[in-house]
Amino acid sequence: MEDRKARFDEISYSLARRYLSSEDYRKAVNEIFTDPEERRAYLRRGLDDLPHLSNPSGILTPARFIEIADSINFLNPVEYKELLPGLTWAFRPWIPLGYENTTLYRLLPSIHNLAPQKSKCPLTDREILDTAFLGVNFTIQPSQPSLPLNRRALNLSEESTKSAESDDIEAPGFVFHELGTLQYLECETAEEMPTTLEQGDDVEGDWEPTGFSVVARLSHTGHIDGVYVMYNMNPRKEGFLSREQVTDASWGIPPSSPGEQFSCARIGNAMRDFGFKVKLAWNEQVHHPVELVWAVKSAMGGAMRITVDDNYRRHM
Repeated sequence: MEDRKARFDEISYSLARRYLSSEDYRKAVNEIFTDPEERRAYLRRGLDDLPHLSNPSGILTPARFIEIADSINFLNPVEYKELLPGLTWAFRPWIPLGYENTTLYRLLPSIHNLAPQKSKCPLTDREILDTAFLGVNFTIQPSQPSLPLNRRALNLSEESTKSAESDDIEAPGFVFHELGTLQYLECETAEEMPTTLEQGDDVEGDWEPTGFSVVARLSHTGHIDGVYVMYNMNPRKEGFLSREQVTDASWGIPPSSPGEQFSCARIGNAMRDFGFKVKLAWNEQVHHPVELVWAVKSAMGGAMRITVDDNYRRHM
């Protein structure tokens, strides 16, 4: 029995690392387990391990997710643990964010969609935070995507090199925690747009990704200080762990505003600002590509970017 459990654990770990779609996962399981009884035992074991089944009281409702996200110190492990089921469990709530024209937007909670520009863990004496926490530098412009040319800012460095100390607060940008992906539902008329969670669930298969992630900007105390959308310039390849840099010119265009293009925009102050009846606005837009960097603990217990723009004052 122990040998079987160890084998199941090894297979489960191997499949998880491949980031398979549900259809590809089913095919992979069928290929590995040619014996139907063995296959059923593996799948049964997987279901028993799902936290939302073993601990249904821990499932977060959308209202509870919003309440926790708006109140916790994300840097406090005890408080942060309350939000994790809504970010990592297989059964997670989704949050209506608002509409533009006849397009409805929602947050589908998850983490680790965005990644720092430098994938290698930095060498530092400070505590490095999980990559659900990242920093963004607005006055740094990576070399890719290089198109379109009218979205390339002049005279910006391609990489930050200055170690963040006290200057971290002043350098344009901030530390954030990822909340999930931004999805959209295109409707023919405003009357067809869902106005309840149940109606949104009824058209689950029609929700589409936008390429943006939703993030919570963090204050120096670790609390939410604005909700932003950040375009994912380095998404994972479908079905793989590896990532692929966006190089074409079609990044950062919200489906409901084809004339807009930005890497980052503010959409609200807190999660309680959103809902089915809220008209979504893309404020404080950053039109050129931006740099994402690792986040570390500061000496005061807050979070700061590992590096910032050495010459940020010339851009202010």
